[in-house]
Amino acid sequence: MGRRISLPVLTRRLEAMWEKQESIEVINIGNEFFIVKFFSQEDLDYALTGGPWKIFDHYLTLRFWKPDFNPTEAIIDTVAAWIRLSGFAIEYYEDEMLKKIGNVIGRTLKVDTNTADKCRGRFARLCVELDLSQPLISQYSINGVCYLVEYEGIHNICFSCGIVGHEKANCPRRKTGENGGQKVTEEAQRKG
Repeated sequence: MGRRISLPVLTRRLEAMWEKQESIEVINIGNEFFIVKFFSQEDLDYALTGGPWKIFDHYLTLRFWKPDFNPTEAIIDTVAAWIRLSGFAIEYYEDEMLKKIGNVIGRTLKVDTNTADKCRGRFARLCVELDLSQPLISQYSINGVCYLVEYEGIHNICFSCGIVGHEKANCPRRKTGENGGQKVTEEAQRKG
């Protein structure tokens, strides 16, 4: 997601990342979509549960094959991504508490092993499924104290509306808001 990659490079990267037991076959079906055939159930399970996966610091989205899949019409609307939660007390590093925070941001998929084992106190790290059609959550609150959310490897974020997929200069909501704001200003000047 976010970067074009050739079939040979993708195949080499997947083979290295997934440390496969059996061989895999990668097929380019167009529009930056690929089919990966697994010849081992263990390899498939690892690919599905071991992520999220990044290639060149961009997320790779995975989904099961669906009949009649059309790569020219397909939309990537969710992505599993790592987030960092900095600055809160180590007593909040409990599984249930971390999952609740993760569910505010997206849907918690897993807690990083260093976080679960309380080996890292500077920040907690969670994997969450993000809805790319909704603005990203930039902060959350615990007992009235606000904490920031850091997203790892999410590129092309609009800092105007918070949605992934375009930048602030190309934000459709910002352009609408600017025109709407301009009309309000013009009406206020006429009345004043």
